[in-house]
Amino acid sequence: MARKTREYGEPIAFSLTSMMDIMTIILVFMIKQVDSEGQLITAAENLVLPNSTSTKTPREVSLGLVVDANWVLVDGQRVVETSIVSGQDTLLVAALDEVLKDKREIEKQAKIAKGEPDEGGGNIIVQLDKNMNYDVMYKVMATCGFSGFTNVAFAVNQLNPEE
Repeated sequence: MARKTREYGEPIAFSLTSMMDIMTIILVFMIKQVDSEGQLITAAENLVLPNSTSTKTPREVSLGLVVDANWVLVDGQRVVETSIVSGQDTLLVAALDEVLKDKREIEKQAKIAKGEPDEGGGNIIVQLDKNMNYDVMYKVMATCGFSGFTNVAFAVNQLNPEE
C-alpha cells in the first residue's frame, strides 16, 4: 500500500479540538501564575519588610508612612530623623503629629465632600524595616493614634501559607 503524499499548497485539515485543549491548558497555567490583586503599595527601596502568612488583604489606603534607618517619611516627604525619634523620651513625635493631623483633616474633608460619614479613625499603611528598633515603632504607632489614624496596617511580604 502506497503512502499518500500531499502536494504543496494543498489545504491541511487539522483538528480544532486538540488545539482548544492546548489553549485551555496554557490558559489555566497562566491564570495560576498571575497574581490577581497585584501589589497595593510600592515598598521603599531601602527597607526589608517582615514576612507574613496572613491571607487578609488591606483595603486601599491613600496615606503611607515609611520608617527607615534614617528618616520617617509621610507620602514620600521627609518629616523627622529616625535618630531623633529614638532619642526622645515621650511617645508623641511632635513633627510627625503635625503632618498627620493635617493629612487626617484632608481625609475628613474628602469624605464629607463625597457625602460619606467619617466614622472611626483614619486609615494608614506603615512600612517598617523588620530590623527596626521596637521603641521607634512604638512611638510612631502612638503618634498615629494621637493624630486620629486608628486603623493602622503594616506592609509585609506575603508568603504562601504552604511554605
